[in-house]
Amino acid sequence: MPNTLSRTKSTYFAKQLSFYLILIAIPFIILLLLELTLRLSSFGDDYPLFIEKPTNKTQPTLYLQPNPKVINRYFSDETLAPKVSPDTVYFKKEKSEASFRIFIQGGSTAAGFPYGRWGSLQGMLAQRFKRLYPNKEIEIINTAMAAVNSYTLLDFVDEIIEQKPDLVLIYAGHNEYLGIMGVGSAFAAKGGRFATLMHLKFKGWRIYQLLQKLYSFGFSPDTQPSKLNKTLMSQVAKEKEIPLNSDLYQQGITQFTGNMSLILQKYQTAGIPVVLGNLVSNESGQVPFSSVEKVDWQKINRSLSKDNAAPAIARLNSRLSVDKKAENYYQLALNLQLSGRFSEAKQAFVLAKDNDLLRFRAPSEFNVIIESLTKQYGAGLVDVQAMFNENSTQGIVGNKLILEHLHPTIEGYFLLAEAFVDYITEHNVIVSTTAIVPAISLTTSTIPSAETYSRDKARADIPISAVDALYGDFVIHNLVNDFPFTSSMNPGKKDIVLPTSRKFEKQALIKRIEKKSWLTIQKQLLVEYQQRKEVPQAAKIAGAISTAMVDNHKASYIAGQLYQQLKDWPLASYYHNKAFQQQAENVHYILALAQDYFFLKEYAQSLLLLEKADSLVVESSPQKQKILQHKASVQQRLNNTE
Repeated sequence: MPNTLSRTKSTYFAKQLSFYLILIAIPFIILLLLELTLRLSSFGDDYPLFIEKPTNKTQPTLYLQPNPKVINRYFSDETLAPKVSPDTVYFKKEKSEASFRIFIQGGSTAAGFPYGRWGSLQGMLAQRFKRLYPNKEIEIINTAMAAVNSYTLLDFVDEIIEQKPDLVLIYAGHNEYLGIMGVGSAFAAKGGRFATLMHLKFKGWRIYQLLQKLYSFGFSPDTQPSKLNKTLMSQVAKEKEIPLNSDLYQQGITQFTGNMSLILQKYQTAGIPVVLGNLVSNESGQVPFSSVEKVDWQKINRSLSKDNAAPAIARLNSRLSVDKKAENYYQLALNLQLSGRFSEAKQAFVLAKDNDLLRFRAPSEFNVIIESLTKQYGAGLVDVQAMFNENSTQGIVGNKLILEHLHPTIEGYFLLAEAFVDYITEHNVIVSTTAIVPAISLTTSTIPSAETYSRDKARADIPISAVDALYGDFVIHNLVNDFPFTSSMNPGKKDIVLPTSRKFEKQALIKRIEKKSWLTIQKQLLVEYQQRKEVPQAAKIAGAISTAMVDNHKASYIAGQLYQQLKDWPLASYYHNKAFQQQAENVHYILALAQDYFFLKEYAQSLLLLEKADSLVVESSPQKQKILQHKASVQQRLNNTE
């Protein structure tokens, strides 16, 4: 009897447990069904970080690219998203065994603003690596874009890991307060860091997107910024005053530290090396933004003199003992600089930036955090600050290297990339190996290496064209005539001012401003420069086309021919080899590359190519005799060197 009673009780409890489990499961089943229904009905969007390169329907897709609409994933209403996107960079859908794949993460500086791709870390490094590692297949993919901060970087990590990177480079931190989802931004997520992290987790769910739209419909977003006649900086400024060490300031510190820790943890777990650059910004050439409406800086600059510097320093030090405002530190720095007290001046400029209430520049504390995180997670540290200090007058970073508050000049971008180049070469991050070349084995031992190709020589290779530079000047002119560089949030419509330039370059600039086809503009410039016999500029344009159009062997061949005219045999061989790898049976490409190797004194490689050309040309061809003559000449040189 007791056993029967026990079994009855067990059955009762089992049924009761099953009932409650079913009861609990019902809401989740309903939610799952709703999610499936929304997906099947094509409600909502995913906005993956990488999408397939557009191609003809008859052709297979071999390449991926960063999604130009990826920023929309952070906005329930796409019309509210700022018009920013990663540059269009194609990379192989299936990574080859020979490839060394680098991903770059960051904000507008890492993206190359205002010059675009060719001023970015990606553009500068790609050009540098053509000489440093000519026989290595290196893919560099930039996911950086303006206005994003560590939340976006964190959100991208898993998708980057899926693409099997060999190295990740990060330069980020300036957008932490006023970037998208930053603690002081008009685009800030509501509810603090935990809520923002949950938002990143759930934003892909259609139910969550539905709730967002319902919320937006029911509660009109009256705090969203207007885009009319405004730069991105004027759109994002919401919390204009974030005092040093305030609650909001500390939230930014917590946000940056926590998010960067999660990023490094993920890469560390995946076994992917990461290199972080510390941050640099304009110290002497940018007045504190929070002082623009309060201080007549033109009047102060007119009154500066060596004779008045000493009493001004005493007066400002006395004032700072009770009133640590950014404008006081900045005035002190100007007078210290006049007095030749440069180390003290630098310190005062940094304190002026740190106490600037409008935080468009990262405080110096961020560099301490970056250094600490690299030690904690075994990441590499690139001392960008030291590179800029060494190349600035008296070690104070100013307008020589920074355009406005933080975006580098052309020379500044070159030095930013060089800081990463120094780390990569010194630590042997990229091991140079012989590339896999179709149908023939080649080596390139005499191509200049990192040790022999100097920084001064590399400056001549900067990939920013004359029109890129003009476009940068135009963008910066518009930027500094708006908030926060002016005292008004709504300065009104401004006349368009184009930089002084030659007529055909100005026409190309106007087309770029009007968002016309980049490739069409470059092709027109290439023809124009060739007609004017301006071969260096023509070669730079052709090289850019070849780099951008990864599968265009004709563009690579043209670039190689132009570098041959310049007798730049290393770059000529780089582009000719690129064309040859895509069209290994093209006799013109083979002969061009053979010529490059001949002048590089790589006679064995030149002879191999000539023998291949000989095997492809029929006896009756006029080329046959020339190839035989070249073979004899190269063989003689080879015999003399043995």
